[in-house]
Amino acid sequence: MNSLGWNCRGLGNPRSVRALHDLVRCWGPKIVFLSETKVRKNRMERIKDRVGFANGLYVPCHGRSGGLALLWTRDTNLEIKSYSNHHIDAVITEESSNFIWRFTGFYGHPQSHMRQQSWNLLEFLKNQFQLPWFCMGDFIEILSMDEKSGGAERSQSQMDKFRKVVNDCGFKDLGYLGPDFTWCNMQSGGSRMYLRLDRAFATIDWIDKFSEVKINHLVDSTSDHCVLYVADPKAPKQSNTRRFHFEAMWARNDECKNIVEAAWMAAGNMNTAKGMAAALKACAMDLKAWSSVTYGKIPKKIQEKRKRLNFLVQLDGDGHFAEEIKQVRKDINDLIDNEELYWCQCSKAHWLKEGDRNTKYFHARASERRKQNTILGI
Repeated sequence: MNSLGWNCRGLGNPRSVRALHDLVRCWGPKIVFLSETKVRKNRMERIKDRVGFANGLYVPCHGRSGGLALLWTRDTNLEIKSYSNHHIDAVITEESSNFIWRFTGFYGHPQSHMRQQSWNLLEFLKNQFQLPWFCMGDFIEILSMDEKSGGAERSQSQMDKFRKVVNDCGFKDLGYLGPDFTWCNMQSGGSRMYLRLDRAFATIDWIDKFSEVKINHLVDSTSDHCVLYVADPKAPKQSNTRRFHFEAMWARNDECKNIVEAAWMAAGNMNTAKGMAAALKACAMDLKAWSSVTYGKIPKKIQEKRKRLNFLVQLDGDGHFAEEIKQVRKDINDLIDNEELYWCQCSKAHWLKEGDRNTKYFHARASERRKQNTILGI
């Protein structure tokens, strides 16, 4: 039951979309719940396709705020039960064991005087039907002052109301690995504040089934919220061995031709099927090794920077590392921009002005090339 939950603070930014794509590629979740997407349904549909999910439900934003999305893979047996501006509720059937349980992605009301509506919603959901229940998201509230660092005292009555609804729903906090806090106000020095706003709850019957599940806090450079990664060690592992594919972008690089020619000239007997297969395999291995060096540098640097960011955030209890954290975030975002620019250039799409990343423009250019290929019979 590997899944991700993230308050992404807007997917209109190409950096955030790229970060989501990298998270999905790295961790391989079956389910992704996103809050504060700040995009409409059409845009979210394109993002779903880009990050590689077959299914999705989207609650559009209102103006420049809000927006939820739930994405799930083709092999996940999931049925949507209800949704609103602050939740998406679904029932999941584990086909291997026929175990049925409930998944709720939750987003608390941003305004404190409206927070009681969020708790009323949780009470309402609890009474809908009885199933093992897992609930995660950005609750925009803490349970105790231990979940806060810096800033003014939190209202005790606000925390008490949150604790009450957690108890009424029969929830148990699933804990976490990684930084203690999931949100930062991004200020420096004494003004810096941390809170644990994002979390995962579950009922006892759900915990009994998924007893080894771990919640990981992953720091990202594009949002002030950590990503919640729900890792189930018992879930089937995806094979890390990727089948060879010849990438179209390689053909645009003059070195590719030299790699292929060298591998073909070094091949042995080409008059038999076995010899031909051996030559193709050798050529594929050489191309993969070359591609790893030529195109694999930026993703590796991004991962190294993200590890450094995660390490610094765990050390930064008093804001001492605020400036270095800010710089590492900037470095990651610059690398993401460079990677985005690189792939735009590889697609031979030239925008009308510097930095233009209009998706409609790229689609129009792709359609134009497709029409030309059809006319030429390619």
